Amino acid sequence: MDADAAEEFLAKLSAIGEWVRSSRGEPRLVAAGLLRAELARLFAVRRFLTQLDRAGRLRSADEYRLLREERRLRASGMCGSNDSHVLALAIVSGARTLATFDQALTDDFRDAGMVTGPRGSVYRDPASHARLLRHTASCGVRPGANLRGRRVR
Repeated sequence: MDADAAEEFLAKLSAIGEWVRSSRGEPRLVAAGLLRAELARLFAVRRFLTQLDRAGRLRSADEYRLLREERRLRASGMCGSNDSHVLALAIVSGARTLATFDQALTDDFRDAGMVTGPRGSVYRDPASHARLLRHTASCGVRPGANLRGRRVR
């Protein structure tokens, strides 16, 4: 979730907000580092993040790996956007669905040279992008991952 789309998709009623809150398919929002700080500056979004965190639906990332990847992206000069922190988070966390209205970030996120295995998809229009919320494979979450180490009765 890029900060430019957060108020539209998290602070208001939206398909993404409902999807992230849902227990079906274990959807989770990934926010760490600079992106989490940007999101936390938005009051309604900060409240939403707190709710997600308490429900175990907010994922983070290893801060060292995140900073290292962000530095690598900036040094490469590949980014057309000023959002290397968002791209680094996607690479480190495995998230492959991004909500943003930023065209430069969209181009970077879809660039096979930056975000790979699988390539990224961008959610921007609820009417035509609902299919992106029907699975968790693009969010770096393996189905049943929360059942590891637990006995299922």
